[in-house]
Amino acid sequence: MSLHIFLLEIRMMARERAAWLLVALFAGALGYGLWNGSQLAKRNSEATTAAEENSEKFLLQVRQHLSRPGQALPVRNIAGYGSLALLPPAPLPGLATGQSDLVPGHENVVLWKLTAPADTRSELENPSHLLAGRFDLAFVLIWLYPLFLLAFLYDLMAGDRESGTLRLALSQGISPAGWLCRRALARALPVLGLALGGTLLAGSTGYELRLAVALGVVLVYGLFWVTLAVAINAVSSSAAGAASTLGAAWVALVLVAPTLINLAAESLYPTPSRPELVAVGRQASGEAEKRGNELIDTFYRDHPELAPPGRRADFMAKRLTVQEEVADAVAPVLEKFDTQLALQQQTVGRWRFVSPAIAAHEALTDLAGTGYWRHRAFRSQVTEFKQAISDFYTPKVHRRQPLVLQDIDRMPTFTFVEEHDLEWLSRVGKGLAGILAFSAVIGAWALLSLRPGRLGLVTG
Repeated sequence: MSLHIFLLEIRMMARERAAWLLVALFAGALGYGLWNGSQLAKRNSEATTAAEENSEKFLLQVRQHLSRPGQALPVRNIAGYGSLALLPPAPLPGLATGQSDLVPGHENVVLWKLTAPADTRSELENPSHLLAGRFDLAFVLIWLYPLFLLAFLYDLMAGDRESGTLRLALSQGISPAGWLCRRALARALPVLGLALGGTLLAGSTGYELRLAVALGVVLVYGLFWVTLAVAINAVSSSAAGAASTLGAAWVALVLVAPTLINLAAESLYPTPSRPELVAVGRQASGEAEKRGNELIDTFYRDHPELAPPGRRADFMAKRLTVQEEVADAVAPVLEKFDTQLALQQQTVGRWRFVSPAIAAHEALTDLAGTGYWRHRAFRSQVTEFKQAISDFYTPKVHRRQPLVLQDIDRMPTFTFVEEHDLEWLSRVGKGLAGILAFSAVIGAWALLSLRPGRLGLVTG
């Protein structure tokens, strides 16, 4: 009987032209989201590859030049070109764009610009597109996926109750909960299958664990909306009322709640403005340049081992000393920015369970490797790399030592260290647990509402 109801519902749904149209529209949306995300991933990969090739080509030319007997190069020639800090391609870039269209995946670390903000993206982007976000697979799965599910599920029981055929449908000896759940799973199956298939197509070789967890996130997120549809159908007296209630729930959970949480996080922990950072930097730079001789004298008193003969500093040495003074001045502003940004992220993470859409989106971007945490790790490691560049070149600048062939192998190089799997598994696991808990509460409410006594039915 249970399988019969399930198969009967699938056959009935297959006869509906509207069902086929919805399936085609959802498949088209998934395909376009995958294609759009893959195009951005391809462009980012090409930009990263080009930067890496240019860096390797430059170092090869330097090595060939220094290989000749008696050859050396001034530090400014090498340090001025910069050293490449490269973020490897994301594990699952086709799954979610995340911050990859806003934050550059590589930075050229130049000795004379260690205090400057990170390089901005060189590609020309439409600001309105960046503000709205990209139509990628994550967009389809978070925003459109629930709508297509609800289009299939809004009239599971309410229409039968309204037309008076519910008692007849339940006269076959099946419980209201069992009958409704089988209908819901049968009608949700095409959308769930397409969503899982689209996620599977976003996979990459070597990241099977991330892909498996992503499939779990998509399935759990979809089942949450199935559970909600079952609960609303259990208490609604008409199909129109069920559709209106489910539409309002989608607006509240997918649009309103994330917006309010984001506004609350930004209001509670506002970040310093960029003009403030620029103003502090310019003021510190102006004051430091006026005190250039005083600063260099103080530096050589504190570091006599770096003083050149006669303690007569050249332009490059003064520039580094001024840069260090500017870095000390802007450090509090940068620290406040990082602290406030981290507090904002913690606030969103703490309240993401209010909306399954937030929890699912955070999980998908984390799994894709395009979210906040991976880019934060990259920025942190770039900061350490800048310090290594300074420690390597600064003594040579002050001592006016040229670079020789042996220095090339000792030059700092950047290698991004990925976080351990347990770290992102912990974050994603908490999000999944929150969605499951929310679903369990709604499911319990639905079961209580589907008791024959509550429905006013006698089954037997």
